Amino acid sequence: MDEKSIRSFSLATLLKINPLQEGDLCYDGCVIANRVLSKEEKTVDLFRYPSRIDAFGIAFCSKGSITVKADLTPYVIGERTMFVYPGGAILQVVSEQEAEMQLILCEEEFVNRVNIDLKLLSRLFLAVRENPCLPLDKEEWTEISRALEELFEEGRARREDAISVEIMRMLFRTTAYRVCRVIDRRIERQSGGGPVSRNRNDEHFKAFIDSLSANYIRERSVGFYADLLHLTPKYLTTVIRLTTGRTAAEWIDDYVVLEAKNLLKYSTMSIQEIAYALNFPNQSFFGKYFKNHTGLTPSAYRAGK
Repeated sequence: MDEKSIRSFSLATLLKINPLQEGDLCYDGCVIANRVLSKEEKTVDLFRYPSRIDAFGIAFCSKGSITVKADLTPYVIGERTMFVYPGGAILQVVSEQEAEMQLILCEEEFVNRVNIDLKLLSRLFLAVRENPCLPLDKEEWTEISRALEELFEEGRARREDAISVEIMRMLFRTTAYRVCRVIDRRIERQSGGGPVSRNRNDEHFKAFIDSLSANYIRERSVGFYADLLHLTPKYLTTVIRLTTGRTAAEWIDDYVVLEAKNLLKYSTMSIQEIAYALNFPNQSFFGKYFKNHTGLTPSAYRAGK
């Protein structure tokens, strides 16, 4: 990908460019910050251009609003709204009123270190990928706000004894699971049913997404991913549909098309170069695939028609 247009940041790199401010909490691979966002705020300037962050992210808006694009789709993060960022998506700030935000960014290693269920977190974040703005009711907002304040209070005390370290881990886990509960409720409402079984199917889905994230540039066959997971293509498709409401093929196409859109919009690569980068045999085959899934030719999409 053309990194002249799309920048990628690790959490450590992000902190070097945009250092912590007074009152921010940085703990072992996780940052929690309060921000009043405006045109003068450096955090906003940093994301005026398309960027990727290699971390899970959550933003809570307590006042005002900010409009962002996540993987080309605009979202308005309004008052008492939670915005979920699964990591790796292309993020860009479009516009903002003055907004008061609480921001959390944490690395995957941090999630593992504090014993948060990474499979559950990944599944829930991916499940709201197409609608990551979640308005919170009064009870949900109060519950999460209280959890964040407890984290800030304990973190600012900077106690480093063994018991205090465990208290911080517990508070991080509690906050994470409160967020997961909110997302889980939204999924249940959208599905119109009760809680979905979260055991073996979840493991298959997490393994599928891990494999897909690593291989979608080269492989678009359901059979390829089924072989990696030692499953039949039919069984993999059934499991993914039961877990997410979408088929394995739809997930694969979504990853490929989204990468193609990002390259067309943000990179300086020619359409032929994009076709080869995404492992299509030629530009014509890529064009037919792209139009079949978007209704537009690559040229028309790039031109913004």
